Amino acid sequence: MAALADTLDALAQRLAAAAQGLRAGSLSLETDTMQRMGLIKGCSDVIDAVSLPKDKVLLWMPPFAHIAAIRLFIKWKGFENIPVGDGASISYSNLAAKLGADESLITRIARALVANGTLARVGADSVAHTDFSKILSTPNPIWAMVQLGFDNQLASFIAMPKYFDHFGIAAEPTDRLQTVLAFSEGRLGSTIWEINHSSEERLKVFMLAMAVIEDQMPPLGVYDLSWAADEAAKSPTDDRRALVVDVGGGKGQALKGILKATPGLVPHRNRCVLEDLHEVVEAARKAGDAELADVQMVAMDFFKEQPVKGALVYYMRRCLHDYSDEECVRMLQQISGAMAPDSKLLIVETLLGDQLSPFQAAMDIMMLTISGKERTREDFEDITGKAALKITKVCQVPGGSAVIECALA
Repeated sequence: MAALADTLDALAQRLAAAAQGLRAGSLSLETDTMQRMGLIKGCSDVIDAVSLPKDKVLLWMPPFAHIAAIRLFIKWKGFENIPVGDGASISYSNLAAKLGADESLITRIARALVANGTLARVGADSVAHTDFSKILSTPNPIWAMVQLGFDNQLASFIAMPKYFDHFGIAAEPTDRLQTVLAFSEGRLGSTIWEINHSSEERLKVFMLAMAVIEDQMPPLGVYDLSWAADEAAKSPTDDRRALVVDVGGGKGQALKGILKATPGLVPHRNRCVLEDLHEVVEAARKAGDAELADVQMVAMDFFKEQPVKGALVYYMRRCLHDYSDEECVRMLQQISGAMAPDSKLLIVETLLGDQLSPFQAAMDIMMLTISGKERTREDFEDITGKAALKITKVCQVPGGSAVIECALA
């Protein structure tokens, strides 16, 4: 009990310091991500420490019901039909009428949202928005992540026991055509790419949801890419060599971040390249992003020959964790085969340590549902080594993502 008392004392001190920082304006939970995550972790540790085994099990149940209620209200457009404004509210009966739904059904779902703080209760039979529920009333990354988490991840988790009954547990899932996600949807033989592209709405939700983790995995973190800008300055008129190739870069969010963080790295003369599948590159080109106007856009496939040879920097963010070790080796071989003796490959991924955070552990199980995985340094040394590469530097944000610099072995 003394250890628990010490834990409570330590958290109380951290909370008091945070409160003082907020009042003084020296702390922002909006921008100081590591501080915020640390406080959340501390509060979670206290709940875990003071909970008896039966409490732990009982504490699982409300979040299950809560997320189901949120998902239903998004699907039924319940949040959209709650009025916005100071003092605005709506009765259960009027909300049910707007949705063309049974009043008792809407009342029960709405009460669950009130109980968990997503909606605010007004009087005996009405509800109003909270700051959180307002976010869920229009398409945005958080709105999308709720749907993706429920429809893809939660459905896959539920399917896991039957999946492993079917395929056995002698080997971890590695086949992109036999994933837990595909099994959960009765679509064995389809890749996650094909599943997420099965409808325009589903693709929209997936692409929006990916933006939620942008601040969790900054393009460069604490890695200093100024050396590449210095190299570029040595040959400012040489347009034959690409400076940075963003492999699997989607719509170019990471590449834009790299250019902002490294002012001397100019994209003109097509010296910066955005690569992805043909349809993704075409979508990025049609979007007409002014920040990417001078960036060369090239269609590529991870498992086919790298089209840009001898670039100074090849860059991959949040790509390898989607794939098995064997597939990662094949992908990395395409890059190492295109590298010059002085080229570098930067891999930006979660780097697992000896003690995983709950979020890291959850992400690894999520990756398992699509036959991918999060990796330790030893895992990265294994796959890079098999692809004729060696790790030359690792720059990691404490408890977060890492930039793993590789060169030809």
